[in-house]
Amino acid sequence: MLLDFSDPQLLVGQTMKTGNADPPTWQAPVPARTLRDGVPIAPDALGDFVGDLLLEHATVMANLVVALPRQASAWRVITWPGGVCPEEPVAALRELNPDLRLPFALRSAAIDLQPLPGRTARSLLVAAPTSTVEAWIDLFAIAGGRFRHLLPAQACQILALRDQIDTTTPGTMVGVLQPTSSHCHLDVWVAGAPEFERTLPLSSQELIPELKRALAFCEAQFGCTRSRLLVTQPLEGLEAVEQAMGLEFQQIELAGFGTLGLKGLAELDRAR
Repeated sequence: MLLDFSDPQLLVGQTMKTGNADPPTWQAPVPARTLRDGVPIAPDALGDFVGDLLLEHATVMANLVVALPRQASAWRVITWPGGVCPEEPVAALRELNPDLRLPFALRSAAIDLQPLPGRTARSLLVAAPTSTVEAWIDLFAIAGGRFRHLLPAQACQILALRDQIDTTTPGTMVGVLQPTSSHCHLDVWVAGAPEFERTLPLSSQELIPELKRALAFCEAQFGCTRSRLLVTQPLEGLEAVEQAMGLEFQQIELAGFGTLGLKGLAELDRAR
């Protein structure tokens, strides 16, 4: 069973069969005042809520692969001193303890480091506070099920979009727009790395000027001459946004999965 909490107001679930999506997805509003900044603050209530959904849509002992709310984790591009990634990059990063402007202490975080394509001097860090990870593990001890993997929302995006990002032509930046129940996330990828992120309004009227400013900044900052825009979910007023931007958004093919997070979780599950 795949569970996507990347939108902290909405839990989306889906099963897999022989490695492929088993539609349909199901979704349920996350109970109010059970999450704060992506961290469970009412674990008994939220755990019982998830447990009831597992009984309804799967079994209480289902194998669970879970995407964290986006606010629970952060990502950064790491440039290694000397231009070479160390043999033990996680230990080296903890030792260096660089100021990455993370909203939590790096030394007390769960860390994942992935090499960036074609760049031995740079790695992609995705991290979350250890206390946050432990809070989610405790929650699923209440909910039941066989807890297999817990993945940051950003890592799900990496897995789901890897082929599209890696095949982008040089000089092209890729903007990934992810509508949620309350706003839009914008991530801008340049040369295979996420270099910029913003939370933007959901209303197309408010979104257009904010999106224009964000993309203009990225074009100037990163020297890109072309833009490619992807959208993960249907967005009300998308035609007006496309007309205002002078660019067409490409709907991301999710291969039968209901969200980008679910598709990323499926890629992880297949790899394991």
